[in-house]
Amino acid sequence: MKKTKIFLGSIAVFAMCCVMKNVSAEEFYYVNDNGVALTEKEYQYISDLYWDGYQQYLTESDYQLMREMNIFDNEIKKSEVTNYPVTRGNMVTSHLRTSSLKGSCSDTCLVTFVTAWNGIPTIKSYDVVGIRLGSANLSRIVNIMETGSNYSKIYNDIRYFTNGFGASILVPNTENVKTTITIITTKGTLYGTYQHAKRNITEDTSKNYTIGQGGYGDVFYFSGPAVGVYDEAPGVDLVL
Repeated sequence: MKKTKIFLGSIAVFAMCCVMKNVSAEEFYYVNDNGVALTEKEYQYISDLYWDGYQQYLTESDYQLMREMNIFDNEIKKSEVTNYPVTRGNMVTSHLRTSSLKGSCSDTCLVTFVTAWNGIPTIKSYDVVGIRLGSANLSRIVNIMETGSNYSKIYNDIRYFTNGFGASILVPNTENVKTTITIITTKGTLYGTYQHAKRNITEDTSKNYTIGQGGYGDVFYFSGPAVGVYDEAPGVDLVL
């Protein structure tokens, strides 16, 4: 009789564990290859803050940062600009792309600057992407990432200035190219731009710039061999 009670008790405990495990598993809407598990609410929030599909690149540290900043219940502020093709005769020198600057704030702000290409750019050289700080202060750069079909790359070679930063991005030969910057800032004003090279140049040439109000996209002032190289795409600004 004693053995029967123990056996039945074990079944009950096992059944309870299984139910708890199933309930816990059902709470997750998506799990990526890095083992990051997201609820449906978190998944949608990341789509809004970045873009739908960025979830696959999230690391555990990225996710924990978002949790620690307590951003998933906060409003996302955003600003967006589309750069339409500019033609010179029969030649398209600037393909359609859209840049968006978004931010979610608690005590500090998690800010994303995303540029998405529509199609594959003809010139695949060193483009320049960056952010100018207005009244906001930069706490740190989380990452600068370029992605595309079967492609992803993290850029760590960043040029820092007292009023912002920039990075040279080598355009890959693939589709669905997006360049994504993630930073942490204080509340305030920021300006972002993505400048596309109209001809092939070296990486060293692409680094001939300073950052200031009134530059290309209200961010970059190019100098020396970089003068006349970039397409003067409009920038985007955001007040947090």
